[in-house]
Amino acid sequence: MTRTRICSLLGCLGLILLVCTVAVAAEEKAYNVELNSFEKNPKINDDEKWVDWGDLRMKKVSKNKFTLTGTFEFKRNMGDEQKLSMQVFMYDDSTQEKGAMVMNVEKPFCQFVNEDEDTYPYLQKSSDLPEQGGCPFPKGTYTIDKYELETTFLPDDAPKGDYLIELNTLDKDMPVTGLLASVTLT
Repeated sequence: MTRTRICSLLGCLGLILLVCTVAVAAEEKAYNVELNSFEKNPKINDDEKWVDWGDLRMKKVSKNKFTLTGTFEFKRNMGDEQKLSMQVFMYDDSTQEKGAMVMNVEKPFCQFVNEDEDTYPYLQKSSDLPEQGGCPFPKGTYTIDKYELETTFLPDDAPKGDYLIELNTLDKDMPVTGLLASVTLT
């Protein structure tokens, strides 16, 4: 399981990717994935200067199958001056406290998008997102229509439990917008 593959959807959207990362697993897997929450990072106060999350939402359509649908707006061009940071933590859902970090990935924004081969090309077909290869990633309003999230990257022996995924976009190493997702593997 490579970090690039796990983070690819999140990277391609810059900020949306966080949920996609852990919120899915193949139906033939020996576990079930439950999405407990999907929301803006409440610790970031000024993200409306960077992104309007619009009506973007994730929906469970069957066991371990999720789709991403909605419209969102990047209010600024996103370039390699910005970075994507994704961290995955063990999580105690009852106390809402983070535990040990189990993954930490950070890359320049355009590099993240342009290097992805596993997700972005397919996501782009279900949306009006720009083609890969350019930088900066242009500001604008984008729509995703029922993109079925990647469902094969979690290993058969993925540890069961609660996880918190934080995906933030950084500018000058400061978080400027982000998403949180809480998931449970059972």
